[in-house]
Amino acid sequence: MTYSCPMPTVHPSAIVDPLAELADDAQIGPFCVVEGPVKLGPGVRLISNATISGPATIGANTVVYPGACIGLPPQDYKFTDDMPTAGVVIGRDCIIREHATVHAASRVERPTTLGDGVFMMVNSHVGHDSIVGDAVILVNNSCLAGHTEVHEKATLSGAVLLHQHGRVGRLAMCSGGSILSNDVPPFCMTANRSMLVGLNIIGLRRAGMPADEINAIKRAYREVFRINPNRTELLEMLDERAVNSACVAEMAEFVRASKRAICPVGGRRTQLRSNSDSELLDA
Repeated sequence: MTYSCPMPTVHPSAIVDPLAELADDAQIGPFCVVEGPVKLGPGVRLISNATISGPATIGANTVVYPGACIGLPPQDYKFTDDMPTAGVVIGRDCIIREHATVHAASRVERPTTLGDGVFMMVNSHVGHDSIVGDAVILVNNSCLAGHTEVHEKATLSGAVLLHQHGRVGRLAMCSGGSILSNDVPPFCMTANRSMLVGLNIIGLRRAGMPADEINAIKRAYREVFRINPNRTELLEMLDERAVNSACVAEMAEFVRASKRAICPVGGRRTQLRSNSDSELLDA
C-alpha cells in the first residue's frame, strides 16, 4: 500500500526560499516571494503577489492578499540591511488586505507582533517594533509608526495616524482622520488631533461588557477625564473609582504605564488653575 504525504500548494511562478517552513496545507499563489526563514502555519494562504521576508512567522488560517509586504526592513535611518532583526510574528486567523505592510523589528529582542484575528484593511501599515493586540481592526490607510502599541479589540478607522511610541487602549475607537500624538485610554473615542470625544459605548456592549462596568466607565469619564486634570490628579481620581471597577482600574493602569501624555477631552487646550479659586481656566 502506498501512502501519499500532503504537500503545500505552491504556484509555479512563486519564489520560495529553501529556508522557508510551510505547513502541509499552506497555499502560495502566483508571483509570491517568500524569502529567508519564514514559517507559514496550517491553512495560511498567500493569494498572489505577496512578499514575505524572514524572519517571519504567520499563524494558522491567516490570509495575505495581493501586494501585501510583511517583514521588509524597518523605515529607520539607523537600520541597515546587514543588521540582525527579530522580524515579524503574526497570529492566527488574521486578514492582511491589499498593499498592507508590516515592517520587521529594528532590534533582536522582540519582533513586530500582530495578535490573533487582526484585520488590516487596504494600505494600512504597522511600523517596526510595534505590538498589535488580538482582534484589532486597522481600516484603510491607517498608519502605526514604529514602537507603537494598539491593545485588544481597538479600532483605528480610515487614515488614523498614531505617533511613534504612541499607545491605544483596549476597545478604543479612533474616528477617521484622527491624528494621535498622545495616548488613547481604553474604551475611549477620538477625533481630530489627539482629542477625546466620548466613550465607545456601542463597542463595549458588543463586547459583552456588564452594564455595571459600563456605568463605572461612564462615571470615570464624566467625573475625571472631562476636567482634564494633570497626571497626578488623574491617577488619584481613577484609583479612587477603581476600587469597585476592574475596567476603571484598567484605565488607571494604562495611564500609569504611559510615557506620553494622555489625549485630553476637547483636544489640546492648555489649562491652568486659578490662584484665587479651584476653577479651571482656559489659557
